[in-house]
Amino acid sequence: MKIKIKKPRLAIIPLAIVFAVGLILFIGAFAKKDALSTYNLWGAKQTIVESQNIDSDNDGLKDWEEDLYKTDKLNPDTDNDNYLDGEEINSGHNPLIKSPGDETLFYPLPLGDKYDITNKILNSEFIGAILESYVAQKNEYVSDHEISSPGDYNEIIDKSTMKIMFERAIADGYPALTQSASKILETMPEIFDIQITDKDINISDNNSKENINTYITQASSILKAKTFFLQQQTFSAVTAAFKEGDFSKIDTIISSNADKVEILKAMSVPSSWKEVHKQGLRLILVIRNIFISFRDLADDPLKAYVALDKFEKFPDQWNRFLENVINLAKQQNIEINL
Repeated sequence: MKIKIKKPRLAIIPLAIVFAVGLILFIGAFAKKDALSTYNLWGAKQTIVESQNIDSDNDGLKDWEEDLYKTDKLNPDTDNDNYLDGEEINSGHNPLIKSPGDETLFYPLPLGDKYDITNKILNSEFIGAILESYVAQKNEYVSDHEISSPGDYNEIIDKSTMKIMFERAIADGYPALTQSASKILETMPEIFDIQITDKDINISDNNSKENINTYITQASSILKAKTFFLQQQTFSAVTAAFKEGDFSKIDTIISSNADKVEILKAMSVPSSWKEVHKQGLRLILVIRNIFISFRDLADDPLKAYVALDKFEKFPDQWNRFLENVINLAKQQNIEINL
């Protein structure tokens, strides 16, 4: 049987944009009111600014996070087991199932205190590199302009100068920050270093051509859905989110793909296709977590920065997966249209 294969081109954000956004992630975080933190610019002391994201029921989950977890944004305890939804998420429990017996989520979303990479680093010594650089620049500015008081400093310095000072400070502290973030993420492989085992999927011993074709049809319908993570329009939405600083634009994409993960996990997979299926499911979970990390930029910019690096490398991984799909189909003389 002749194999007809249409290999898709995976659209990606141009490298130049990716590189530029990498720095903007940090600068924007310190410049906006809903940033994770800011500093007393005269005394260079860290202060925490509460996020402006809405938490209607005060359960520890922002409304957009409740949409992802499918919890009730107006009920702080969706499953009525006397534990707040946010408490259950942060302790690794399912807020939709009453305790006891509320099984942990399958590869939980990288949200909440447990996965707040930036906050963990801000509470460590590494933030000192940024503060030291900024204070040195501030003192030089104060000396050059003969400033004698904090009030005079705030009146004289303009926003563009302050932005440049932050840019330099962040650039100076960048190596320490990223190194620290990477070390923390190594202890959390469920975010970007996901591993899928045979126990995580539903494997069938039926390797008949008919069953394989049924499986391929089901899987392909998900991968080719207009709202799937890797479609052109989703990449356009990410680009727009970075340019406009409005990451709520990708809420619909994240939400619409939540069920797809569960479907791929539950569907019957012919044993001859299990390795390819595990590879695809792993990558879909990774790209899901990348998008969620982008969405959580205001609260966790360091995790978003690492996600951006993963996003840049993702197309190569996905294309290797597609090659494995194509090669396996050829071996089994299966017609496939990707």
